[in-house]
Order: sequence, then C-alpha cells, then structure tokens
Amino acid sequence: MKKLCFIVSVFFTGILFSQEINCVEKQKQLSSLINDKDYKQANLLLSEIKTICSSKSEEFFYLGINVLQYNVDIASNETKEKEIRELIKFYDLYDKNFPQNKNGNSINKAMLLFDNGIANQDEIYSNLDKSFQKDKFQFSNPNALFTYFKMFKEKYGDKKNAITFDKFIETYGQVLAVIEKNKTAFPDKAVEFENAKLATNSIVREDFTKENLVSYSENNFKQNANNVEWLSSIAALLFVNASESSIFGAIASQLNSLNPTSKSLYYLADFNLKNKNQEKAIDLLEKSAELSIEKNEKSQIYLTLANMFATRDKSKSKEFIKKIMEISPERGDVYLLLASLYSNSINECATTEIEKKAINRLAKITAETAAKVEPRFKSSLPGIAKKYANQELTADEMKQVKKSGGSITINCWINEKVKF
Repeated sequence: MKKLCFIVSVFFTGILFSQEINCVEKQKQLSSLINDKDYKQANLLLSEIKTICSSKSEEFFYLGINVLQYNVDIASNETKEKEIRELIKFYDLYDKNFPQNKNGNSINKAMLLFDNGIANQDEIYSNLDKSFQKDKFQFSNPNALFTYFKMFKEKYGDKKNAITFDKFIETYGQVLAVIEKNKTAFPDKAVEFENAKLATNSIVREDFTKENLVSYSENNFKQNANNVEWLSSIAALLFVNASESSIFGAIASQLNSLNPTSKSLYYLADFNLKNKNQEKAIDLLEKSAELSIEKNEKSQIYLTLANMFATRDKSKSKEFIKKIMEISPERGDVYLLLASLYSNSINECATTEIEKKAINRLAKITAETAAKVEPRFKSSLPGIAKKYANQELTADEMKQVKKSGGSITINCWINEKVKF
C-alpha cells in the first residue's frame, strides 16, 4: 500500500512539475524580459529553467547567451572572470545538448577569454585549434581566425612544439582559403576579412621565400594534384611570391581544370603575363572578370585590362573603363585614367585647333568628375585644373562653335560631343 502511495505521489508530483515548468512559455517570458532589458528577472528565470529546458530548443541558448553576456559586460574587474566562466559553462551545455550546432561555441569561448584579457593562452589556443580542425570555415569572426593563426605561428617559432615548415605553410594556406571563401559567404564582413588577410600576410613575410615556397610546391604537387583546397591555398601563396615560376603555372592550370573560378583564371592570366604571353593573359582576364561575382574584384580586373590597352587600343581601354563605371560608379581613379586617355589623344584625334581644345576640355571635365564621385580626389582639383589648362576658344572660334549648336563632335576612338 505504501509503495502504491509512493508511485501515485511521484506521478502527481511529475504532473504538477511539468505544468509548473512549461518550457515554451518560459522561453517566451525570457525573450520578453530581454526585450524589456529586465536582466535581473531574466537571470532569475534563466536559473530556474536552465536545467529543465536546455534540451528543448536552440533558441533557448541564444536567449541564455544574451543574458550571460550582459552579465559579463557589466561585471567588475573582480567578478569578470567568474561571469565569463558561467558563460563558458553555458556554451558547453549548448554543445552537449546540440552537438551538431553551427554556433561555433569553441570559437566563442576562446574569444570571450581573449577579448576580456583572461591570460590563459593554452585554453584560448586549444579552443580555436579544436574549431579549426573540426571545420575551419566556421570562422565567421575574422579576428578569431587571425588570432588563431598568430598563436599557431608563435608555436611554430617555438622549437619545442616541433611544427614543421610543411605543416606551417599548409595551415597558412588553409587560413587564406577560409578568408577568400568567407569574404563571399559573409559579405558584410568582407573588409574585415581582407584586413585579416593583410595582417596574416604581414606576420609571415620573413618565413616565406621564393625558394622555399617553390621547393615545397614542387615536392608536394603530385600527391595533391586533385586536392582543390591545397591547390587553391598554394596558388595563392605562389601568386604573391613566385607567380612567374613554372610550378605556379602548373598548379594554377590544374586548379582551373578542376574548379574553374575567376580566381583560378586570374592566376593563370598573371602567370602568362609574367611569361610574356600577353594575348593569352588578356583572354584569361576577360573570362575571369565575367565569372567574378565580387564587385571590387571584377572592377580591378577590368582596370588591369584598361591599363593594358591604354597604349595599344584606346577604344578597347575605354570599353573596360565604362564597365568599371557601371559596376563601381563611386571610383574616381577610372575617370582620371579616361581623362589621361583623352589628353594623350589630342594629336591623334584632332584635325583642327578647335578640336584640340575640345578634347582638352573633355579631359578636364572627365578628370574633375573624379572628385565628384570620390571626395578624396578633391585635393587634386588645383593640379587637375593646371594640368588641363589650355588656351580658351578665341572669339572667332566661339562663333564657329555656336554655329554648330554650341558643341563639337570628336570622332576617332573618342566618339564624344563636347559642349562649350
């Protein structure tokens, strides 16, 4: 009888407790408290439901992280680490209940320690390395990625860690691959990733020479011939240090055959340029620009082409400049390039003094547009005015222009109408 009473008691207690802790409702309450910035009550509620509701949904953890991060942010120097450790335990609970989550909790733990100056380098590195080995592309935080590589490089420089040059160069290449991929995956962080790339390159400058990169690449190319990630990362390295080398050409070619992208085509174009095969390079650059989906990259490729054609075919150069203006209308430098093309074509395209002055005027107006679309060129305006200063139309010349409707048509490759 006592046993039956005990079972009944447990049964009804369970019912009452489950009614008391309705995780869906409690989660809504927690969200409302956070929205109202009532973190005192939010902390009490989180403590009440943390154990019971932690396995119900990931949304619970997003809310809990918000509350515990607030505690970290307002903590005094004396209590800061205690609050940080509470948040770290919560990240661990998150991973325990949802082991396949994509929240990057090991990275979050590491950067929580790093950003708050908790000097536990081994713990920080261990968390970052664990994340990098598991899925390096989860590094959506550019600073976390750079922090990881900086710490890895320090270990490489410490003889007791016995990190080989091969391992060092492969990790560096993988970091570059993450940066390139995540610049596209997280366009709002593209500038930050580019800055991380610059910072990463700055700390390895003395570690890589043309000789050791070429030697490493030649020794490892065969076994990695079908490894797109390896080919991509090593091509990026050789591009900076040895883009004229035959091994760079071989790697770029193999990469392009396996996974043709704007980047692989650009590598091949650069290799051909360095090896005096300009026509092939031009074809590859045009294909690279067509494939590119990144505005700045696309514009830069067209600018390379515009400069290449500036002396050999000004009409073609102007075509590429116009493409840049369509893609990146805020770029002032291309207006200066076009102005220079006009100015250098006065003797080529003008048949009269009036036409010479018209081309000069067109060049001046185009150059001044650079300052209108990009304010940094405003300081150059006096120099621009001086550079294109020339004789004004004489009274007789102005009469002739007025008879033509107040404008002069320039043919040749320029094909523009200039108003006076």
